[in-house]
Parts: sequence; C-alpha cells; structure tokens
Amino acid sequence: MSRVRAKQHHHTRRSFLKLGAAAASIGVASALRPARAAAPAQVPAAKPKRGGNFTAAWGDSFSTFNPYAQRFQRIRRTLYDALACYDREMNLQPQLAEKWQFTDGGKTVTFKLREGVKYHSGREFTSADVKASLTFAANDVNTIQRPLYQIVKQVELPDKYTAIFRLDKPNATIYDLIDTLPMIDSETIEDSAKIGVGTGPFKLDKYIPNDRIEFVAFKDYWDRGKPYLDRFVARIIPDANAMSVNLESGAVDCITRVDFGDAVRFKGLGGKFVIDMGPSGYAIFDIGLNTKLEPFTNKKVRQAIAWSIDRDRFCKTVLQGLVAPTCLIWPPHSWAYQKEQEGKIGFDLEKARNLMKEAGVGGGFDTEILTSRQTMPGYGPLAVILQSDLQKVGIRAKITDIESTQYANRTMKGDIAILVHAYSKANIDPASTLTGAKAWYPEKESGWTHFESAEYEKLRQDLATTVDRQQRVPIARKIQELALDECFTISVAQSPSIWAVGSYVKGLWYDYNDSIYAEGIWLDK
Repeated sequence: MSRVRAKQHHHTRRSFLKLGAAAASIGVASALRPARAAAPAQVPAAKPKRGGNFTAAWGDSFSTFNPYAQRFQRIRRTLYDALACYDREMNLQPQLAEKWQFTDGGKTVTFKLREGVKYHSGREFTSADVKASLTFAANDVNTIQRPLYQIVKQVELPDKYTAIFRLDKPNATIYDLIDTLPMIDSETIEDSAKIGVGTGPFKLDKYIPNDRIEFVAFKDYWDRGKPYLDRFVARIIPDANAMSVNLESGAVDCITRVDFGDAVRFKGLGGKFVIDMGPSGYAIFDIGLNTKLEPFTNKKVRQAIAWSIDRDRFCKTVLQGLVAPTCLIWPPHSWAYQKEQEGKIGFDLEKARNLMKEAGVGGGFDTEILTSRQTMPGYGPLAVILQSDLQKVGIRAKITDIESTQYANRTMKGDIAILVHAYSKANIDPASTLTGAKAWYPEKESGWTHFESAEYEKLRQDLATTVDRQQRVPIARKIQELALDECFTISVAQSPSIWAVGSYVKGLWYDYNDSIYAEGIWLDK
C-alpha cells in the first residue's frame, strides 16, 4: 500500500470507529499488530521492472475457481479483490471500498465503493455485486468460513456505490470478514466453480486440470500501474521433491509449503534462493477425533490419545527444530494464548494407559489414521509417529494416506476416525479461528469431529460478540480449558508454510492465510 493510502485509511479509522473505548477493541488490528502475521518475503529496493512471466508451484490441485472454497483459496487474490485487505501490520487498507463507517454501536457498517472498477468481463463493479458475493459466501456449502459471513443479517444498497451491512449485535470478527470477502461477478456467480470472473490484477487465460492455471495481466485493473508481470502461472506439482527439483532447475520461480528438510538445504545454497517461513501462526498441526464413533465417544479415550503424542520428537525430527510443540489452540503472539496452560497435556504413555483402563478399553482397539502427504509436508510423518505412539498404549491404527482431493472430500463429509490435519486462521482474531477453522466447528456446523456441547457453543458466541478485550480474555481461557479437557481437536505444533523463491523475485507477499498477492511481484532479471 502507498503511504497516501495508508494515511487515508488511518484517518478514516479514527473518523469512523467512534464506538467508545470498549468497541475500539473490536478489530484484530490492535490484537495482532505486533505479530506482523503477514510479512513480505522480499522488500523491493529498486524501481520495479515491468514484464515477464512468473511461475509458482503448489502441491495440491485447484479444482474450482470459487474463491470461498478451500481448493482455490491460496491463489484467489490473483483473480479477486475484497472490499479491503490487511496490510503487513494487520490494519485494513482500502481495496474495492474506498472507505467505511461503523455506526449503531458497531452493528452497522457503511461502505463507499470505488467507482469505475471493472470486472474481467468489462462490466462495472457495483453494490449489487457486494450483496451477491456475501449472500453466496454465507450460503454455499463449499464456503470454508461460512459462519463468519453469516454474522451479517442484512445488506442494504442505497445506490450503486454504497453497501450497508447490518449485524444483530457487534461482532469482533467483522474485520476478518471484510478482508476475506472476494467480490465475484454477480452475473457469473452461480458458475464460479467453473469460471473465475473477478476484478483482480490477473484474469483467467488457461486451465489445464491437475497441471496448471495460467493468468494474464488485467489491463483495466483499478490500481493503475499494476500488475508488473505479464503472466502469472500456478503450477500443480503434487510431489514435494519434484517441486524442489523444478525450483533448482529454474522451471519454476517459487514453491510453497516447502519440505522442511529442503528448506534447511536451500538456505545453504549461497543466496540463490530466499527462504521465508510464511505467515506467523498460519497453521497448527492437530489430531482430530470423531466424537460420535466408538470408543472416541468416551473423552478419556480422547485424552489418552492426546497424552500419547510425542510432540517433541515430531518437532525435532520432522520439523527440523523450526518450531516448538504446543497443546494450545492459539500461537504465542495471539492475545488469547495462555502461556500458563502450555504443557497441560504432554507425552506420558503411562498416563495414557491408565486413561485407557479407566475408559474400559485397556486391551486396546483397532482404528484408522487418515492423512495425506500430498496435502501438506508433515502430514505423513506425523501419522507414522502417531501410529507408533498409539501402538504403545494398545491402539492398533492403520494409516490411510490418500491424495489431496480424496482427503478433502472425506474431511468435508466428516468421514474420519483419527485425522492428521493442520488448522489455519490461528493468527487472526481468536473468534475467527473458531468460526473459520473447520477443526473447531461443532456438530451442528458440520465439523468433522462431530463434537456437541452447549457450553462450547455459548463460549464461541460470547468470544465473537464481546468486543472489550479485557472481557474477552477470560472467555478465551475457558474455551482453551474446555478444549484441553474434551480433546476433540488436539494441537501438536505450529505448521509453518515455507516459501522458497529465486533471489531475483521481488515484491512477493502473502496474506495471513498464505494466499499470494501477485500484483506487486516483479522480476529483477
């Protein structure tokens, strides 16, 4: 963002967020500003050069162009813009909305839209597209943050450049909603899985299933002078070793979710590549348990599994010592992190065996561990370590390692016994973690753990709708205590999403959700 736009935003924030001292803490900017949850991989020191083709590789396929679906999330900002987006310090900066105003104690948000913005189809972006996009996001079954978008109860359109969101009560996740609400062309929205029409810096040129998506620069992009590149290519390379080989050979310019061992190796190649650890607290490795499947209906069995995980071994051997183990929901930079609760669940096989006996399954049982090496580095090795540890307490687990699409389908259906996974959104507002990460969804919201608890649901709602920080802290503490007791989702360690890029790549940046911003990338070669 330019200094002018940043200054404009901060002035707008002072002018419009006059909700009193309590409501001032409604946004996550103040909560996470010190964490710098999204950081540039490289900061350009020279005037950007125009032109050229940039190719980045991901390990999982993009089987849809729906920006609200998980399968397109990491490259959605190439095609789509939001009303506003977080900057590197988690302050909202204007995008398709030039400014916004909070009134009625935080229950009403009025957006003044940028005029003259064009979709890739040539049609002008208007307030009708805002309403259509939000309605779609709140109702489409593929939306991974659907509860977040459902906090807006009504959208009013006084004119084509004004949109008003009305909430039934103030909600601390509203800023996260604004940042993650891509604007889809309302005329093509029902076909968004097959065609992608947005206002973003690039438009769709070619799609080869299971191989690549090619984008070309959108010449009528509203942010004049961008993008710098002529073409952006998103390649699909399922094998992590193959991705590394392609980067070293120059076939691609950037790879993501780099294998941890390769990241260490790339660092020693004399500055040829830049290694970036990704958004701080982007994801946390977890173990999910189906609480409706015997014997996981008994929380003592779930607790036994939580005490059987050698987190330290996983961090030292698989994660190369890059992160520390944890048993908590939120990472250390979050205000919801409870340091005194760290270590409340650790690695104690004797304790695990005793819990199994108390649950009446001291003789053990057979089960399945669902994982997918293709989906994320660490999934496969964590399953192997977990299988070994569970065997020591009598749990005989078969590992089912499947490709990423099958893995996504089974988890979306809640077809699991034991799941190796990593939930995201731990680095934004703590309430958004619980409404945006499916690992923390209750049964009624189609969570794959099928967990049901009136107390948990009330605490989730209270955390979202309470805006005073001091009042929110004890709510977050109660949620953490409940999670440590119920063990339906079991945290293991932070999961860094590592990027490796050629040193000639400048201006690369990603958001807190690890989605790449492509408009500012340029090539110094």
